[in-house]
Amino acid sequence: MIVFCEYVIPEEHRAAFRAWVQAEPERWREIEIAENTVQPGVYVEIQYASTEEEAAKREKERREGRSWNEMEQWVKGGKEGVRIWTFRPVKING
Repeated sequence: MIVFCEYVIPEEHRAAFRAWVQAEPERWREIEIAENTVQPGVYVEIQYASTEEEAAKREKERREGRSWNEMEQWVKGGKEGVRIWTFRPVKING
């Protein structure tokens, strides 16, 4: 399962956001973070979970834990601008 988080950081806040990300690398342990190459400022975070329960736990932690509220000041739309989805793999026979 994949827990996928997406948000936009406007240009005027990107330096502060990046400094915040770099300041605590342990916060990003087990999280892949990437910025869109065509639309700078659009970020995604990818986490992997082995069960739906683990995915739900990761989503809850992402919304409520590890001082994530600090970053909402930079996110376009604030807390409502952080979108999180969980995806399960599709089995393809053949």
